[in-house]
Amino acid sequence: MELAEFSAGYASRYLLAAVRVLAALGLNPLFGSARVPLPGRVGIGLLVTLVLFPPTAPVADPVAVTPLTIASELLIGLLAGFAVALVFAAAQFAAALIGISSGFLLGATLDPQAQMGNTPLEQLFYALALVVFVQTNGHHLFLLGLHELFAAVPVGQPLRLAPTGGEQLGLLGAALLAAGVKMAFPVLAALVIADLGLAILARVAPQLNLFVVGLPLKLLVALGAMVVALPILLAWLGVLFRAVPHTMQGLVG
Repeated sequence: MELAEFSAGYASRYLLAAVRVLAALGLNPLFGSARVPLPGRVGIGLLVTLVLFPPTAPVADPVAVTPLTIASELLIGLLAGFAVALVFAAAQFAAALIGISSGFLLGATLDPQAQMGNTPLEQLFYALALVVFVQTNGHHLFLLGLHELFAAVPVGQPLRLAPTGGEQLGLLGAALLAAGVKMAFPVLAALVIADLGLAILARVAPQLNLFVVGLPLKLLVALGAMVVALPILLAWLGVLFRAVPHTMQGLVG
């Protein structure tokens, strides 16, 4: 009878914990990538749930699996995964800023109906962020943050967001956007200097076609500045990924 009670109690909590973990992994660019088949993602999520939430102690009573508890666990998982997805969004935001100023987004500007999706520059920054995520053991930090959430918000307990939860989410989004601007700042500064040089050239030689000369020049300046500023960009990404467990606690707690 005790074994049956333990199994029923743990099974109900494991189901809710799996909802939380699967929701978090779904927003994680590494674990929840669309390149991984859906059965593989579900299997990874169930295995991670078993590791993070093992049956170590008997459970007295099962937890009622209701739409409210499922929605609560789903929200916790989505907030945890959102903390990582925002870092990748900051990297892509930096790429978008560089692309607008340098001319990499000129095709989308001339043809807004092109449905181009992510530009090659944004895909490059996304790939760099993914490499830094793995290099800094971001996947381990992500799982550590999920494990700490099980202690901060027990499974089956309704999530009670703090009155300042929306404010914290806004501050986090603003901080990551500011980080994106800081990552793009060296390249943007080089492009501003190039624009000043082209403006002086336009005054000296008005007959020169600056559109023909300026566009490839700014592309070369942007590429050169990105190569020089790459260590700064990677360092910023490393700092953001190391703060993921703290960010997850701040969003949920």
